[in-house]
Amino acid sequence: MMSAAADEVDEMCASCGIPAGDDIKLKNCTACYLVKYCSIKCQKEHRSQHKKECKKRAAELRDELLFTQPEGTHLGDCPICFIPLPLPPRHKNKMNEVSYHLCCSKSICLGCVYESRLKIAEQSLEQKCPFCRTPYPEDDADAGRLMKMRLAANDPVALGAAAGRCLAEGKFSDAFKYAKQAAALGDLHAHLHLGYLYMEGKGVEADGKKGNYHLEESAIGGHPTARCNLGKGEGQWGNHERAMKHFIIAANQGSDVAVEQLREGFKEGHVSKDDFAEALRAYQRAVDATKSPQREAAKRNPDLLLLREMKDASMDEADEMCASCGVPACDDIKLKNCNACKLVKYCGVECQKEHRSQHKRACKRRAAELRDELLFKQPESTHLGDCPICFIPLPPHPDKFMMMACCCKVICLGCAYADLLRQLEGKLGITCAFCRQPRATSEKETDRNYMKRIEAGDPVAMRQMGAKRELDGDYSAAFEYWTKAAKLGDAEAHNQLSIMYQEGKGVEKDEGKDTYHMEKAAIAGHPGARYNLAMQEGRNGSDERAVKHLIISANLGHDMSIEMLKESYTDGDVSKEDYAAALRAYQAAIDATKSPQRGAALDAQSKGLVRWGREHGSQKCKRMASELRDELLFTQPKSTHLGDCPICFIPIPPDSDKYYINACCSKVICDGCRH
Repeated sequence: MMSAAADEVDEMCASCGIPAGDDIKLKNCTACYLVKYCSIKCQKEHRSQHKKECKKRAAELRDELLFTQPEGTHLGDCPICFIPLPLPPRHKNKMNEVSYHLCCSKSICLGCVYESRLKIAEQSLEQKCPFCRTPYPEDDADAGRLMKMRLAANDPVALGAAAGRCLAEGKFSDAFKYAKQAAALGDLHAHLHLGYLYMEGKGVEADGKKGNYHLEESAIGGHPTARCNLGKGEGQWGNHERAMKHFIIAANQGSDVAVEQLREGFKEGHVSKDDFAEALRAYQRAVDATKSPQREAAKRNPDLLLLREMKDASMDEADEMCASCGVPACDDIKLKNCNACKLVKYCGVECQKEHRSQHKRACKRRAAELRDELLFKQPESTHLGDCPICFIPLPPHPDKFMMMACCCKVICLGCAYADLLRQLEGKLGITCAFCRQPRATSEKETDRNYMKRIEAGDPVAMRQMGAKRELDGDYSAAFEYWTKAAKLGDAEAHNQLSIMYQEGKGVEKDEGKDTYHMEKAAIAGHPGARYNLAMQEGRNGSDERAVKHLIISANLGHDMSIEMLKESYTDGDVSKEDYAAALRAYQAAIDATKSPQRGAALDAQSKGLVRWGREHGSQKCKRMASELRDELLFTQPKSTHLGDCPICFIPIPPDSDKYYINACCSKVICDGCRH
């Protein structure tokens, strides 16, 4: 039986001691829930005695709530298949597996959208939302009408989406307005936006306490991005134990960012091996829980998911207004995007200049993001592409391909060797393997061919002539040729220009232009330029960016990059998984460049039977033909011309009295089978 005295204490005002009764209702202290009061006056009088204990208990309760593992993420489950929705990808070049539908403000997985699209395609039905069956908007005006309806209905998801769009465009005041409305209605993404705005002081006065509050509210509701931001903040303040708790909770929700942070924490000793292993298992379970056959089918068939874009009309109106003077677009006024960031539009150069001071910071940040997206995108192949004859990728090694001066085509040694054998065996004239023009027999003839191609605007010929001028010591002419070739998109010309700006040959040294041309070459798929960028980033202390460059160039089959990755892995700068993936991609790239013809060409080259150069003269050609003929002549045949008996499959002896030719079928059979 409980103590009556204890019950009396629980049901008494902590200030005046009056007990609870029918006429007197006591209310808890809403911060700590430890004591009760009969009125606000009593609470104020008791504040000085209770303040310290109240704050301590309130902090404990807040931490209990903050570090409780949410059941899911802020996205929840798909409203159709009831399978947890996957988190958005870290990189924009990957497919987002969640589709937001403006008509009902529902986030639906691509698996359910895919099934709906299949039915529409098979039965030629009208395009409708898979959830609410509302027809998709016909045009932007129709989409705008739907968006205004959602905003007018105070839909927190629509308000949060509007806040995110304004934030991306640098309209921080509008973003704060929409985010505040959405957060008041419980939208977790809006809390995340408010946390960012308060922390950075954009669109509102900077307030770290309010920013942290909104991040915590978002994290408590299950937003892993807000949770990771809290973890990073705690880490910066040296609270590594709290930081790791945040990252473990986010990793359990399927956040790959949190897993990367935990990996770094494990290396630095802030998280135990058991906790890290358990977090990895929980992360994998969370990722696996979001998978389904329909979603995997949707990934394999992205073309079927091309739904009509449903744009926010309120945002369209903002897009179609000058960011400086606010004049709307019309038939007489054409707005132009900011070329650097593509976020805002202007009606004229004067407006752009006036708005520069407000837009400069957001513009630079977005321009850098766009540049990095382009720079760190894996090229489909090297700048060399495929051999124009066999259509197999060219290897990124200068001793494994050759450039034909007559047509400026780069062909593999396999095709060159096969064509040479054909010409020698048929006693034909030595011609180009691609265009069939006679090969040049002198440097003068080679230069004449290059000049013809240069007059035709061929960037490869310009690049080759630039290389010849550099060898002659004429750096000004080399710079001129390479500049023209680079303007026409030649990656090797960009690479050579970067070297000139780096070494100051023919031009003044310029680190900015050096980096610019290196990046242009790397984006076009030049593995050597990519490797040089990695070395530059390493010297600047940007090890993470350096490793990204090395992985991309290793994936293109670059030997030096894979060697440098090996060193980085030994030093602990590259994870085991990333290094293993790079090794596999490197080997796949090397294997893709192999063929029997190329193997035969390299074998002949190693034996000294053929020596590849830009061109070769008739005397060298005759000597090579004689050597090849002798090699063929003195090769041991596998059997006699008679082969095997077609009945017993034993070799037929070459003596004429030991085999017989049947007149009926013209088959040669051995004496044993005949008898």
